[in-house]
Amino acid sequence: MNTTRRLPLLPLAAALLTCFSPALWAQATSGDGAAGGEGADKASLARVTVTGSNIRRASAETPSPVQNLTAADIARTGYSTLGEVLQHLSANNMGSLGQATPGAFGAGGSGISLRGLTVGATLVLIDGHRMASYPLPDDGQRDFVDIASIPVEAVERVEVLKDGASAIYGSDAMAGVVNVILKRSHEGTALQAEIGSSSRGDGRMVKVSGIRGFGDLTRDGVAGYLSAGFRRQGSVLLSDRPALGGSDWTRYGGEDLGLVANPELQVAPETRTYSLLGKVTALLPQDWTLSVAASVLGSRATQVGLLNWVSPEGGITTFNFGPNHPNPQPTALNGTNVIDPATGSPVDNEFGDLPAQRSQTSTQSQRLVAELSGGIGGWDVQATLGLTRVATDLTLKHFISLPALQAALNSGKYVIGANNPATVLASLTPEGRSTSTNTLNFISLRASRDLMKLGGGNLALGTGVEFSKRSLDERFPDGFSSGAQASNIYAFGVGKQTISAAYVELAAPLTRQLEVDAAARVDHYDTYGSSVTPKVGAKYVPIKELTLRGTWAGGFRAPNPVEIGTSGSSAGYLPPLVDTALCNLVKPGQPCDIGVGGTQLQLPGKDLKPEKSRSMTLGFILEPVPTMNVSVDYYDIKIRNQIVSVGLFGQGQIDTPDAYGTKLYRVNSPTTPNAAPTSADDTILYGTYPFINLGSARTSGVDVDLRMKLNAGAWGEFTPQLQWSHMIRYTIDRGPGQVYEMAGTHGPSFVSTNTGTPKDRASLGLAWSRGPVELSGTLNYISGMKVEDSSYNLPDCAAALSTIYPNGLPAGGSPLCRVPSFTTFNLNASWQVTPGLSLRASVTNLFDRTAPIDAFASGSTGGGVSSGGAHYNPSLHQEGAVGRYLTVGASWRF
Repeated sequence: MNTTRRLPLLPLAAALLTCFSPALWAQATSGDGAAGGEGADKASLARVTVTGSNIRRASAETPSPVQNLTAADIARTGYSTLGEVLQHLSANNMGSLGQATPGAFGAGGSGISLRGLTVGATLVLIDGHRMASYPLPDDGQRDFVDIASIPVEAVERVEVLKDGASAIYGSDAMAGVVNVILKRSHEGTALQAEIGSSSRGDGRMVKVSGIRGFGDLTRDGVAGYLSAGFRRQGSVLLSDRPALGGSDWTRYGGEDLGLVANPELQVAPETRTYSLLGKVTALLPQDWTLSVAASVLGSRATQVGLLNWVSPEGGITTFNFGPNHPNPQPTALNGTNVIDPATGSPVDNEFGDLPAQRSQTSTQSQRLVAELSGGIGGWDVQATLGLTRVATDLTLKHFISLPALQAALNSGKYVIGANNPATVLASLTPEGRSTSTNTLNFISLRASRDLMKLGGGNLALGTGVEFSKRSLDERFPDGFSSGAQASNIYAFGVGKQTISAAYVELAAPLTRQLEVDAAARVDHYDTYGSSVTPKVGAKYVPIKELTLRGTWAGGFRAPNPVEIGTSGSSAGYLPPLVDTALCNLVKPGQPCDIGVGGTQLQLPGKDLKPEKSRSMTLGFILEPVPTMNVSVDYYDIKIRNQIVSVGLFGQGQIDTPDAYGTKLYRVNSPTTPNAAPTSADDTILYGTYPFINLGSARTSGVDVDLRMKLNAGAWGEFTPQLQWSHMIRYTIDRGPGQVYEMAGTHGPSFVSTNTGTPKDRASLGLAWSRGPVELSGTLNYISGMKVEDSSYNLPDCAAALSTIYPNGLPAGGSPLCRVPSFTTFNLNASWQVTPGLSLRASVTNLFDRTAPIDAFASGSTGGGVSSGGAHYNPSLHQEGAVGRYLTVGASWRF
């Protein structure tokens, strides 16, 4: 068991800075100032576009809190992919997605969840524009942009807006915005190569990339670049990390479950990515500029699942359910699944002679964006055309076909327990393939200008219109939609949306100390109607060293094609629920102990309204010297009218199904919804439920961002940084008497990959540079949490860990009731050997910390504890599963 103790991060940061500050402040001569990019360069009047605003402005520091990650910041993390970098943002929390999570609905993709409000509440932009979402939505519901395929070498910087921005960008930006800004130009040619491996010799990685720039915009009137790259990383097997597996819990006072893990299980899948990007910018007459950017990005991930298992206990396990059959129809395998002719009984067998189930996703993202910008009649104008498309090929291997198994048993070609021929085994698991696509095409026209002189500068106006169309066509292989094969993860969705929008924004520097910003936007969706969202913000500078700032914003998330189109999915597992109606029939007046099982299927909703949010931030920026900047911001976000699955409502959906739109089908009435039970064996076989608008979620907390740049003369230059996010509350309200606090617990476990909601995440870094050498270290910290989820009928440790403790917890409790905190340290070094040649080396998880035991995690490989899989949390502690990882690389510029 990992015994990592919680580190006192803020005292540690204070001690670090106290040691360095007295000697260095006296020698400080220059710095990069505020996180927004001002500091020593405040005199510059160059107008720039910043994330969270439609107005080009001289100051990059707006009333909204923005975290800016430069290319140098990204390099210092020691990570080789953008997904890894963004997964470690302190503001990223519950509901985030990574490629290491096996069997996820969004398998192969990686997504960010700011404030823990799921990937559906975080908007990801590329160069300030939308990108088509990953065509396999999270939980078969939520849209997200896959960051796994964006090459880190092409990134100039990442700006993370940490407040609501629907008034600027429209739907989805309720928790914040991640704006990935790619390189705008490049001089000369650069080639890069990297290799990496864990300290145990697995997970080997190779990466090569190159970029070639051409032209000079001022001299030639045209400039651009072309970039290409390839990365491959091998898998890491669970069998090579024995500390993460095992099902004997007797040392903790629990049960020996006697489960044997599939030897093919992976804690990290094999992945590949490739990229081809280009951009050309040309000067036109009358100071107009035309820019065209295009990219083709690809990623592939291969994930290993469970062994095949066929059992009559599964009830109806397959359905004719897909785009052509949106109302699920049970197949002819009702209740019996497969009969063994040798015994005449239903088959109840784990097929160890068949390979483990495998899923492979191969995704290609295509993007073409053309921008025409210039000035006309005193207006700065930008017209943009964007064409984006993401296609994912899903290949499923080694999933048993129930009709093929029945036919092979009937003919005698396959005998359970015998040494069956390889050709017969292969015939039982036909390969399934499907292609899912998501497209987003848009046209936008933006304009801004100064209107009049105010006490602190010019009153600026920004306005614009947008028109976009999106189309989702999510498919699953035919063998699964026909009911011949079954998967725990199954989803499909087909739908289109047309969106038009208009917006306006004002930036009013009323005095030299006070600026007030206001914005409003109207979005019209052809699928439900219109949404109007406002935002106001203010920035006050009483003295030059101190800035006070705050924002209030409305927000919304529109129902997407899955939620209101033609769609369906398997809806995950049920909490401990009881069949009240059947108990009242067979044992009236007695405690009910008849559990609810069977397959649960998700259906689209009807007449859904958009989710609505309100958010506020209040904070300050302190800059006592030009080389030190610290910001502290309080945030509070509430999302109401949430679009949720009825499956979240526990016992209520069973006892009063008509109130929620639930349809329950029983053994004796498999085609009649919500029929009363007629006998003791008339149990629930399966149920369907729709998406509905109900309930709310509210979260609040504090962000701290500290940055310094200190010149120590002959000792070199030091750059300390601290980013810390503390969650004060995360409250879910599902109606009267159903209010649950999630902060510091494993809930809401029904969402995404059962991530959990730690209260604290922090990153403390220190970089030292002297001449051509730079050395940096980063300490990443995630606080611990309780293994419970009161929102899903698992209010305490005993309920959450009932698999390990079927007879209740030991008298003294159990250390498994809490997931410990987790701290890792990364080290990165670079050396500019010559003006053209540089070398780099990094070590992530330098001290080889093992992932803490999370006995409640269900998103880990092998299905977690209850299925005999790994007992760690891949969304939070993946570095502890892989262990110490070393990377070396070289870059050559010419």
